[in-house]
Amino acid sequence: MNALEDLMHAALAAPPERREEALSVLRGQARTVDPNEAAPVNEHYLTMRGIARRLGFSAATLTRWRIPGHSLGGRRRFKVSEVEAYFQTEAFQRRVAALRAERRQAVKDNVPPLGR
Repeated sequence: MNALEDLMHAALAAPPERREEALSVLRGQARTVDPNEAAPVNEHYLTMRGIARRLGFSAATLTRWRIPGHSLGGRRRFKVSEVEAYFQTEAFQRRVAALRAERRQAVKDNVPPLGR
């Protein structure tokens, strides 16, 4: 049996509600669920102080690192998963390297760094 015959056989043997679900998926109207995919988690937004406490850094450090956030009601809020993903990016690595270079230069020149 080829794939089309298998599909037709399964469609004919399925209960009517399952046939409708399968048709909507085939038409691109529904999204299939991958059993290996984790269910989406409704993650809360945290304040700068809350995210700093949760991640174990100071709020000043996170501000200096320019972590990504959202403006909700005119206030900045952050999601732990987004900040942790940012820590893995090349942009973050470049930012940290630039801050370290700035700090080293300030120590050489005996001047406070600009990032403060």
